[in-house]
Amino acid sequence: MSGATLALIQTLLNGALLGSLFGLVALGISMKWGHLGVPDFFHLSLTMLGAYFTYSLVTGLLMNPFLTLIISIPVLFVIGVLYQWLFYVIKASPFTSLLITFALFIVAESVMSLVWSPDLLSMRQWLDPSFTTALRVPIGEATLAVSPIDLMALVLSLVIVTATWFMLKRTRWGRALQAMRQDPQVAQTLGIKILPITLVVSGLIAATAAIAGMVFAMRTPLSPGLPMSWIGIVIVAALLGGLGRPWGALIAAVVLMMVQNAWSLWFPPQWSPAVSFGLLFLYLAAQPLIEAVRNRVKPRSAA
Repeated sequence: MSGATLALIQTLLNGALLGSLFGLVALGISMKWGHLGVPDFFHLSLTMLGAYFTYSLVTGLLMNPFLTLIISIPVLFVIGVLYQWLFYVIKASPFTSLLITFALFIVAESVMSLVWSPDLLSMRQWLDPSFTTALRVPIGEATLAVSPIDLMALVLSLVIVTATWFMLKRTRWGRALQAMRQDPQVAQTLGIKILPITLVVSGLIAATAAIAGMVFAMRTPLSPGLPMSWIGIVIVAALLGGLGRPWGALIAAVVLMMVQNAWSLWFPPQWSPAVSFGLLFLYLAAQPLIEAVRNRVKPRSAA
């Protein structure tokens, strides 16, 4: 196997694993936007907040990273409930929600800079070597390097996405949530309690940010401005995957990161984020053509 081929395989593998982590973040935005009608940029800040909670508890109290979720998940759940309740009280439209969550996103960066400082913070030295030692996977005469943290991100993403899909398709709450999405007034007439379901779902979505934040804290140095670099891949993955579709968000994020990483092999890496937005543009531009084709095919199918 040539060096170029091995480099490409390693790059695609790294992109797929990192994409699964971004897919977990995109899942929260996709669910909040698709089912609750809230384009939630603040979800990125909650992910960063979860990362800082993990960092502080590991470096300050020497807690196991997984045990930090005992604290970060309930805290972020409550935050998710509270600001969703605010949207209900002020009867915020989707556009108003977009403005509010983006404002919270900007404010959160300043607050985190004051609390944790704007400097890069890494907890890698506090991690067990089993997390930081790369695994070697043989492929022919060569080997691929795989980070245990990236594998953990993949497993967590698959588990959470599967659980979310199961909740939507196989539970009464999931069916109620989909009914609310299609027509809230009819759903309420049928006895569905919209507010409690909305608040709990918002809290659970925020809880997933705690899990993603834990992985980011273990994987990379933290800075308050880090979520700004996530916006492109996460928002585009949520839109390309289909709002409200758990597997769509994950698959789109994985594919986008693989494409971006492959791009960086042959072209300037600073242009790789443009690939995501370029794919989104092509997808949106193709929608009228796709809709026209569907309209032409439907009459023939009916006939």
